[in-house]
Formats: sequence, C-alpha cells, structure tokens
Amino acid sequence: MRLKPLLFAGALLPLAASAQEAARDFDYTFVEVQYVDTELDTGPFDVDGDGLELRGSLLLTDQVFLQARYNSLDYGQGIDVTSYAVGAGVRFGLKPELDLTADLSWVSSELDRPVLPDIDDDGFELGVGLRARVHDAIEAEAGIRHIDLDDDSDTYLTLGGRYYFTKNVAAGLGLTLNDDSTGWSVGLRAQFGR
Repeated sequence: MRLKPLLFAGALLPLAASAQEAARDFDYTFVEVQYVDTELDTGPFDVDGDGLELRGSLLLTDQVFLQARYNSLDYGQGIDVTSYAVGAGVRFGLKPELDLTADLSWVSSELDRPVLPDIDDDGFELGVGLRARVHDAIEAEAGIRHIDLDDDSDTYLTLGGRYYFTKNVAAGLGLTLNDDSTGWSVGLRAQFGR
C-alpha cells in the first residue's frame, strides 16, 4: 500500500522544479533570419508580399530578456513595408520543458508607395505565449500578439516549431493568422546562451 503515495509523490516531482531550473531548458540569447510570406485580404482581392525578417534576443537575468526585430516586405507594384521593433520581455518557468513569456515592444513601420505619400506609423506591440520542448530536438511555440499603431491596431495568433540540428542551431517554421491576413515563415536560428 505504500506504493501509491510513492507513485503520487514521484508524479509531482516535475511540478516542484524551480523556475530557475525550468528556465535553463530554453535559450533566450539568439539571432534568427527568416524568409516571410504574407497574404493580406484587402477586400475584393488579396495582396501577397514576401521578404526577410531578422530577430534577436539577449537574456539579461534568469527571467528578463531584451529583443529586437527588423523586417522588409515587398508587395510588388513598388509597394514596400519596412518595420522594426525594440523591447523587453519576461519568462516564467512553468515546468522544466514549458515557459510562459510576455513581452512589450515599441514598433515603427513605414509603407512606401510609388504615387501616394509614404505612411509612417509608430506604436506598441504586446505578446503573450508558451514555449514548450516536445522532444529532445523539437520545440513548439504558440501565442497571441496585439499591435497598436497610430492609425491601426491588430491582434493575431502565432504558431511555430523549431528543429535543433545541434544544441545551438535550429531551423524553424512559423504561422501567423488573423481576420485580414495569413503569413508563414521559414528560418534559421543560432543560439549563444546555453
């Protein structure tokens, strides 16, 4: 009869891991380059754009990290969108292989058009998500992001996965969804903190 309490206690051991131990399973110091393809629903027709995105993150403490992002998308017909974001985030180790993250960034975006005046927009981006290791070499992410710019605001769902070829190099796929757009990305990440 002593076996049941021992099994129950053993099942609770992973939940008793400290946030610091759980945080070590994920690296928040990295650089990443991605090819991005997006489709905007603008009413009677869709507009497709593609380009590159550069991302970076630097872990400052066990829980706080800085982040930056730059992307440039070409929608054809001389229409280009360039944006960058700079901010900070926190992470909380829920379990050894599961982190909860939250971040806040300042965003600047510029829309270049051939005939009409360019549009510059600034604002903030807020994100909340989960990062999970589902296998020794596979990581999954899911989150919700909200961007509030001067002229527009948007909320979208993000999904992603990453396969680690080595401890510090991974290839990833991503998907972003909302009512007006669908985007996907493929990229390569190099990590430096583990």
